Amino acid sequence: MKYIVFDMEWNQTRGPEYRLSDGRLLTGEIIEIGAVKLNESFKPVGTFKTYVKPHYYKKMHSRIRDLTGITNDLLKDAPDFPTAFESFMEFCGPDFATITWGESDIPVMKENLSAHQMEKWTRQNYDLQTVFLKQTGSDAHNIALESAALEFEIEFTEQLHDALIDAAITAMIAGKLDMKRGIEEYVFKPKDLSELDHLSFEAIRRIDNLQKLRGDPRIKYTLCPHCRKPMAAPRIITQNGSKKLARVGCSEHGEFLLSIRVHKNPDGTFSATKFLYDWTPETEEFYNARLEIADKKRDKFLSKIRTKGKEKVKSDAQ
Repeated sequence: MKYIVFDMEWNQTRGPEYRLSDGRLLTGEIIEIGAVKLNESFKPVGTFKTYVKPHYYKKMHSRIRDLTGITNDLLKDAPDFPTAFESFMEFCGPDFATITWGESDIPVMKENLSAHQMEKWTRQNYDLQTVFLKQTGSDAHNIALESAALEFEIEFTEQLHDALIDAAITAMIAGKLDMKRGIEEYVFKPKDLSELDHLSFEAIRRIDNLQKLRGDPRIKYTLCPHCRKPMAAPRIITQNGSKKLARVGCSEHGEFLLSIRVHKNPDGTFSATKFLYDWTPETEEFYNARLEIADKKRDKFLSKIRTKGKEKVKSDAQ
C-alpha cells in the first residue's frame, strides 16, 4: 500500500454562498492540491501539484490571496475540479491511504466532491499530527505544521500555505517518526465528529487572548447554515484543552452542535476552526457524554472553592 501525504488550499467567499444539494453550505472551494507519494517504507517516490479553477467562488478572497499568494490570474487557465481531482487520483494509484496534518482537509474534500456530484471520499486517512504528538510525548493537543517542523529541525525557505510545500514538510515530519508503529497503533474513533459530515466550516485566523475566547463574538456567535441568522452559544464546554463544544439553536431551523478546535500559532497567537453539525441522536449522545464530564469537573471545582471559603471564614472567626 502507498501513502499519499496531501494538502489543499481553498477559497472562501464574502458574497453569495453556494449550497450543496442537501442544503449544506460549501464553506471552501479547493483551488490547489499538493501531494507527496510514500512507498510501503514511507519513503517519497513522487510528487503532485495542481491549481484548480474555481467554479462557485470565482473571486479570490483577499485574505486567502494574501495567505497563499494565489491570484485569479494564476487560476484562469487551471483545470476545473473534476479534471484536477481525476489527475490527483491517477497520481495516487489504486491502493492507497492518505495522510494529512490535522483534520480540516478531508471535510473540505468531501464538500467539494458533493458540490460537483462526484463519488464520496472513502479512503482511510491518518492525521499525522496525532502520531507526532503521541511519539514526541507532547502535552499539547494541537501543534502547527511549522512548529512541528522546527521541533525536528526541518529547514525550509519556501512560503507555507503552498499545498505542495505543506505536503512536503508533512512528509518530512513523517520521515522523522516511526510511521510503521504509528500506523499500527493508530486508533480510529468512528463516533468522533471528524468522521461525520459537517454543515459548515469557518476558520478564525487570529485570536490574541485565549482567556477571552468564550467572549469573542467570532466564537460565541455562529450563523445558521440555512437562514444565516446568528446563533449564540449559551455555554461552551471543554472537550479537552483545545477542543470545545456548544449546543446552539435557531428559532426556525432547530438545534445544532458546534465544535471549536483551537490551534496555537508560532507567533504566540491562536487560530480556531469551527464546525457545525446537525443535531442528531449521534451528535446528541456525543455532546451529552462530554457535558456530563464537564459538569463533574465544574462541580468538583466549585466544591473546592466552597471548602476553601468555609475554611477561611472559620480561620477568620478564630
